[in-house]
Amino acid sequence: MRVGIVGLGWAARAFHVPALKQLPSVQLQGGVDSDPERRASWERETGLASFATFEELIERGRPEAVVIATPPQAHAELCILALEAGLHVICEKPFVADVAEADRVLAAAAAAGKQVAVNHEFREMPIYRALREQIGTADVGRLVFCQIWQLMDLAPWDEPVAWRAAMPNRTLFEGGVHLVDLLTLLYGEKPTAVYARHSSGFEEERRADAIHLVTFEFSGGRLAQLTIDRLCKAGTRYVEVRADCEHASLRASHGGRALVQLGKKRAEKTGVRIDFGQGGLAWVERGLTRKSLARSRRDSAMHATRELSRGIVAAFEANREPPSSGREARDVLDVIEAAYRSAETGQRIELSPAVTVVS
Repeated sequence: MRVGIVGLGWAARAFHVPALKQLPSVQLQGGVDSDPERRASWERETGLASFATFEELIERGRPEAVVIATPPQAHAELCILALEAGLHVICEKPFVADVAEADRVLAAAAAAGKQVAVNHEFREMPIYRALREQIGTADVGRLVFCQIWQLMDLAPWDEPVAWRAAMPNRTLFEGGVHLVDLLTLLYGEKPTAVYARHSSGFEEERRADAIHLVTFEFSGGRLAQLTIDRLCKAGTRYVEVRADCEHASLRASHGGRALVQLGKKRAEKTGVRIDFGQGGLAWVERGLTRKSLARSRRDSAMHATRELSRGIVAAFEANREPPSSGREARDVLDVIEAAYRSAETGQRIELSPAVTVVS
């Protein structure tokens, strides 16, 4: 499949180009960007053609699909432009600004008979895939409760990337979208309700969402909890997951993990245990015992983008709904919007059922 890139910044170069170059079924046709300096550096770094306009990419590159890797405020219009040109779309996260824009894009896809996918690549990282594969097995049992947390010292007002710093409601929407997507995957469904609070710490005048506490309700009376703390002065913990199941607890830690335990500590077994993963670890815990399940590489985001793109391209070739589809991304946006409404009103927000595919 011939694929073009729209937006030649960091996401395109760090994730999409190296990922797609490793797929035998993909031929990269170049990319488009309005910035001449960025186009020049793109050609030097990638060896691929660059174009000044989308129309030039279509005419000269003749792509069958495009990756939208611009800042998110442009995603909706570019997705629609590509779909109306008869192209499938892979959109970088976050998908679009809100559910209304998502509905416009999905309507354009249906009208064009084309597919839309979103790069929620965390779902293909080995450590999180291992958790998904364990949940529901006879050995581990059904998922009862899940906690996901993210800790780092990066307040929204200190964000070095200009378009991110300018975003309202940035933390849960732009960074937390991976966490919400993971939760819906682990539970296998969209939440039925959310209750959320957020805070800017002592910086009340900033009205920024540096800290988030979100409670999710799922079917069967099950709960989940998400914590984001961008004011944490300790070491960064990019995405930590604890999934408590009927017979065991599953854990995953993304962002590099090295654990050495010596001697005897309260509530732990004696002896020496060493676990190491440059990109992260997944393990299962039963009482005082633990067993490793998977490790992720340091460049796990690019490799996860490759594996997700592999499935997406295969779906595009068959013109069927891809993994991490626009429909699924729309439901994730709906959950995030509800969380912000809850934080604003102080009320629990009930959610509409997940969108279904209409053939």
